[in-house]
Order: sequence, then structure tokens, then C-alpha cells
Amino acid sequence: MTSVQDGETAGRTGFHFTRTAGGCDCPIHRDGEPITAPLGLGFAERVYIEAIPRHVAGAIYEAHHSYMDDVPLTNLVHHGLCYQGQLMGAITWRHPLIRSLEHDETRYEGDEIVEAARICIGVDFPNLASAALARSMEQFIRREARRRGIRLLLTFVRADFDGSMLKALRDKGWHCTGKTEPGQAGNRPDKPIREKPKWRFLCEISTGRDRTQATFERWSP
Repeated sequence: MTSVQDGETAGRTGFHFTRTAGGCDCPIHRDGEPITAPLGLGFAERVYIEAIPRHVAGAIYEAHHSYMDDVPLTNLVHHGLCYQGQLMGAITWRHPLIRSLEHDETRYEGDEIVEAARICIGVDFPNLASAALARSMEQFIRREARRRGIRLLLTFVRADFDGSMLKALRDKGWHCTGKTEPGQAGNRPDKPIREKPKWRFLCEISTGRDRTQATFERWSP
């Protein structure tokens, strides 16, 4: 696992992460080294994305995802979320199990829609999820979306969660289009998270692709 010091005794100059006793054997912590992350100073620009195999993404979700510990069935690509040369989390891009969706009076077919699923961070790293999702989205659009004919991106955020990732979604052209109704999926095993409402965010690729990620400094104390 990872312990965190927020820099209170050092004038809040940064966040320091180191492995704790007992440990975690997931791909993030098995070979991880201590990391010191400075506040501000172009934090988002230092986050980068690497493609990772399905079994690596699965091991991260099993160890660290709070409510969905499996790998989506219809995945297209798995992204490793990296900072200072180390793997810190994962995102899976996949076609959602829907036939079509209407947004702003435009109907999108199922094969034109891709969901950012299992957004999972394995360390308690402030605003890493927001910066990583922004970088992952940029790479997915550049390398995958256009050649596959993807026109709309989709993701869900728990309705009881209010964090900086929501700010990043707005900065990247995402729009909240409502709240889902709780309910289990009839064709899949029950999951407790399906009993909780979630905000649904959509992003048209043509509107989101040229936007820039907001800096970490905007959200720091």
C-alpha cells in the first residue's frame, strides 16, 4: 500500500509517497518506488499514458477499484496511468452495452460510443484522476477513436462524489446529461454500485479534442 504526507511540515511544497509494511502485490505497488510530487508546476503535463495488457489492468482493478473489481467484457484498450516513470492506475476504454443514445438531438449508434470505465487510481494522489483522465482521453481520441469512427465519449461518476475530476471533465468538453436510476443489470451479476445513482457525462469528440487540461494549481490550497 501507499502512505501519504501532504507537506504540512515542509511548507506544503509537495506530496511524498512511499510503500508501507504489509504491502500490496498489484502491478502498481509490487515494484513501486517512493515518489515526491511537487505542488503546482505543471503537474498535469507530467502525467502520461501507456497501453497495458488486460491482465495488468485486471490486477489493478482487483486490488484497488472500490466497487467494480473486474475487467469490462467489451474493452478496446487499457491505459496505464503513469507519473515520474511509475504506474499508478488504469482506465479501460470500451463500447458500452447500449444500442444507441440521443444527445443534443443527435442519435449515436452503439458502435459510435465508447465509455471510459474503471477509472482506478492505486495511490492517494491529489488530482491524479483528473489529470490522468484528460491524458487518457487525448490519447484514445488520437490513436483509436477517429480510425474506429467513434463520435461520442461516455463516463459515469458516482452521484455522491464531488472531486476535481469533475472539473477536468468540464475543461475537456464533457457535459453532465443527468443522473442514472439505480437498478441491477439483468444479464450480469449483481453489484452494490448499481444500487447507487450516478451522474452521466458525455463528450462529443469534435468539441473535446482541442481543449487543454486545467492545471493542478487551480485546485491546490
